[in-house]
Amino acid sequence: MPGRRWLPGGRPVPLLALLLLTLALSGVLAYQAQRAARSHRAASEGALRDYAAFASWELERRLESAAEHALAPALLHGRMAVEFTVPGEPPRDAVAAFAAAAREKLAGCGCAGAVRHPVVLELESGTARVAEPGGSAALREWAEGPFLAELRAGADTLSAARAVTVRQAQGTVVRHVAGSALEMRAVPVPPLGPSAVLVYTLGADAGGRPTRVYGLVVDARALVRPLMAQIADSAALLPPSLTRGARNAEVLSLAVHARDGSPVFRAGGSPAAGTAVVDTLGPRLGGLVTRVAVRPEVAGRLVIGGLPRSRLPLLVGVFALTLGLVGVAVLQLRRQQELLRLRGEFVAGVSHELRTPLAQIRLFSDLLESGRLREEQQRRSVRIIGEEARRLTYLVENVLRFSRAERHADRIAPEPTEAAPLVREIVDAFAPLARSAGARIEVEAQEGVVAHLDRDAVRQVLLNLLDNAVKYGPRGQRIVVGAAREGGHLVLRVDDQGPGVPREERGRVWEPYRRLARDVESATGGSGIGLAVVRELVELHRGETSVEDAPGGGARFTVRLPLGPRPAAAAPSDTLNATAGA
Repeated sequence: MPGRRWLPGGRPVPLLALLLLTLALSGVLAYQAQRAARSHRAASEGALRDYAAFASWELERRLESAAEHALAPALLHGRMAVEFTVPGEPPRDAVAAFAAAAREKLAGCGCAGAVRHPVVLELESGTARVAEPGGSAALREWAEGPFLAELRAGADTLSAARAVTVRQAQGTVVRHVAGSALEMRAVPVPPLGPSAVLVYTLGADAGGRPTRVYGLVVDARALVRPLMAQIADSAALLPPSLTRGARNAEVLSLAVHARDGSPVFRAGGSPAAGTAVVDTLGPRLGGLVTRVAVRPEVAGRLVIGGLPRSRLPLLVGVFALTLGLVGVAVLQLRRQQELLRLRGEFVAGVSHELRTPLAQIRLFSDLLESGRLREEQQRRSVRIIGEEARRLTYLVENVLRFSRAERHADRIAPEPTEAAPLVREIVDAFAPLARSAGARIEVEAQEGVVAHLDRDAVRQVLLNLLDNAVKYGPRGQRIVVGAAREGGHLVLRVDDQGPGVPREERGRVWEPYRRLARDVESATGGSGIGLAVVRELVELHRGETSVEDAPGGGARFTVRLPLGPRPAAAAPSDTLNATAGA
């Protein structure tokens, strides 16, 4: 920025520091708000995970209980079918009797399709018999090999078989398990797949010695799927005071999948992120994996206020808005500083512009008053006093016009005016000033062009353009003033032989206080408002201004004015004031 820069240590620094402090405080508040929201969300998600953990535990308990209620009667019924003896009856085929009795019992629970193979393993001989042909070879090989070896290796497993008592009742020998519970165990069956499970119980002789293994090979996925459907439609896994009697699928997101990731069951939609609890079922249920979470839409019932939404977008938006406002404030502050600097330069320029003609007038008036000048010198002094008075008049008129424009008080009174005589009159009035600078002015005016103009305003426009040409052009230059009709406009042109106006600065030369960078440090004086007054007066006529390269070198300033009258409702332009205020 030319001239005095906007440096730290100047008057704006306290305000800038306050703005930066406001921005920092906004950032701290945004961070603290986001941290509090994150903490609140973490606490809410923790509470929902606790509810989900409780529901997961209850789900596993119910599944284990449902599976036991479905399979234990089948095992017990099948075992009793084999071990019941009636005097006079032929011996029964153990595996056939076990399979028939077990399937009969399974039909009542709706899970018969989950049982793939009833198995009877003779512990003494180490032979296994499978009721179904499909997959029997692999199953028999596994039962007679790894499974039997594992049973024999664990003495505690075999000794845990419950004692069997015998009683005589109406001619029938009845064997029954001592106590009311059935010892039911489960092991995976790797040859039949990851979800195959052997659920079995041990049979014993009259002395309580284990003799057989009665087992059902179960597809855990086929077993769990109907059980999960029943649980999903039943009362909630959470306390009724929280769920208000809603079904599980209305409160919880429930999902079950195998260890390889294949889905088994899903109900209740997608779980809320970060609140799901993953658990693994026991071997009786094939080690399937459950995923339980509280549904987001019912989180408000379980956590006061529900699961809070992320406030990060809002906080980022507020901080960005604060940052933008601080940026705008800093920009306005810089513009204000620049405006103050430009106005200071304007005052200095105007003072210099006024001081020069006043000094000349005072000098030559003193010489005239002394009475020591010859007649020729007196005439020259009077001429110089007249020239400087004219310069002073037009400078004061410029300042007055600019001041009225800033207050939106400038007005024009257009009337039909012939352009050529007006242009010559203005050039003749300026000719003495041009001669003092060694410049020659030529007029190329088309005759007979009449336009609605304010004579004083057009005079000020041309005087400013001529003064600009003389001030920045070389001594002895030729200045051409043109006036012609083009379409529905009167076009006034002033061509000089100066250095011209760079293309990138042609739009800014019309702004108040604006001087070209090359002229700021030069000895050429100026107030910086001449071209701004030109633009304001032309726009009051609803005209246009432009600058381009002159055909012979230098700059060509062009003014286009409508030939017809202004619209009656048109309001005076405030462009100059808006630019100056910026």
